[in-house]
Amino acid sequence: MAAGSEDGKRSSDMKIKTLGWLISPCIALAACTETALDYRSAEGTVVIAPEWGAFACPATAYYRFYADDGEAVAGYGTDAAASAGYFSTTLPVGSYHLLAYNTDAHGVAFTGLESRNAAEVRLVSEMQPGNVYSWNVDDVDVPLQGTVQYTPVPRPLVKQMLLHFQVTGMEEAKVLNGKLNGVYPSVLLHSGKPSEQSISAAPETNTSFTVTLTRAETRNTEPAYMASAEIRLLGLLSPEYGAAYDSRLHLQVRNSGGEMYSASVNMNGTLTDIIRLYAGELPADETVEVELGINLLNAVLTAEVKGWTEGSGEGGVGDYKRKVFYDKRERIMYE
Repeated sequence: MAAGSEDGKRSSDMKIKTLGWLISPCIALAACTETALDYRSAEGTVVIAPEWGAFACPATAYYRFYADDGEAVAGYGTDAAASAGYFSTTLPVGSYHLLAYNTDAHGVAFTGLESRNAAEVRLVSEMQPGNVYSWNVDDVDVPLQGTVQYTPVPRPLVKQMLLHFQVTGMEEAKVLNGKLNGVYPSVLLHSGKPSEQSISAAPETNTSFTVTLTRAETRNTEPAYMASAEIRLLGLLSPEYGAAYDSRLHLQVRNSGGEMYSASVNMNGTLTDIIRLYAGELPADETVEVELGINLLNAVLTAEVKGWTEGSGEGGVGDYKRKVFYDKRERIMYE
């Protein structure tokens, strides 16, 4: 073969090799780009817009997604600073369960969050909790390259009672302290119900309060002092008229001279009747009011339940539905 032909062949081979090196990165880049596009195409967007309705929307919330086995999906969810009014995220295509709760309530902690069925809100002391809500979506279906929106209704987890006190027989009554047992130390976020452990611990779990007494205008010359205490709790275990446990409201009244007097009120009958009326638990959308009389006679402080009232409306007394009093001897309920 001629020398010129040989040189031409070598030149042609070099061009082909050079072109191969130039094409190979492009093919690799195209493959990487295609893989990335395939990854993104296997996702969808989920929007959560809770319907707060009559409730005041909290400031911050936490959102968690769980698989069908109830375990948290790693890498998806949000921190405690997310909005409680609107939340959007991208998830791989599939089916999930959402559990969310507000994180701006004082006096509580959240535990067991790795499992949807074990996630709880728990009291951290005898201090009364702030408003706690949870909201969930049982079936979150993430569409392929699409967007789906859910509007769950939040569930209030904190119940309320109003205790109205009238103190007589004491001069210059100033401060009233109280402590009530039978409080659930925790409830499940998904259902709002107490766990078996919470039920077992309730008889020994207390909530406390302190209120200032003010002198009331009465027709009698004997002074009377009034105060109302709002009791906020995760729920109360029914005493079942004392068969389940002994429910007691422990009270202390201090006068202007610093003298302290104590009394204990049997709450077994009152709380059992209230809880039975509401199908086994305190209502979340009504406020029950209990009236108590306290009297000091011969340096001995006594207290008793005068009656209780059904109310309506979150966080307030609302319109009265009925008022209930008790015959101490016959334990008959009157309307």
